[in-house]
Amino acid sequence: MEGVSTVARLRQLLDLEEAAEELRSIPADTYVNFSTYAQKLRSAAGDDDFSGRIAKKQLWLIEVMTRRLLELRVSKAAHEPLREDGQPRVFAQRLLPEERYIADLRQQATAKEDRFVKAVVDGQPSFFGLVRRRESQRMATVRMLKRVGEIMGSDLKRYGPFEVSDVARLPSGNAQVMVASKQAVLVSGDDL
Repeated sequence: MEGVSTVARLRQLLDLEEAAEELRSIPADTYVNFSTYAQKLRSAAGDDDFSGRIAKKQLWLIEVMTRRLLELRVSKAAHEPLREDGQPRVFAQRLLPEERYIADLRQQATAKEDRFVKAVVDGQPSFFGLVRRRESQRMATVRMLKRVGEIMGSDLKRYGPFEVSDVARLPSGNAQVMVASKQAVLVSGDDL
């Protein structure tokens, strides 16, 4: 039974990672294999019969265990002390490229938070003006799900009108409102 062994393999990797103090090496195709199996499960998950419910449960297990495995591994790598020469230890090099992608995003978020707090503590109100200006200039691309009349963007420019399936690049705040109100779906944003 492929499914049981796939979920069992993920559980085994998770158990071994939880038991180890150091970051373990895992196969390079780990996430690809689990994703491929999840893709197969998705086709069965649409059924409302017994096998469909089992597929949904397995997808849920894969999601929960993958999040936990990723969190453990990225956290271990982030908290490892540096070598005497200031370089990362071997453990951090054991992260797979896709895990490094997540680790890098988290490192960037921490650096932004540190700059934010430093601006408060150092008394730099101009920092917040720059942040406001930058955030107001962020753009996102959306695809319309409904017909939408002309709108005034947060940048005070006019956009639209839009027909169903039109694609538009809008200020991020306006795009978020349209997505939340189910008028559009996000195609891409500046930070993707």
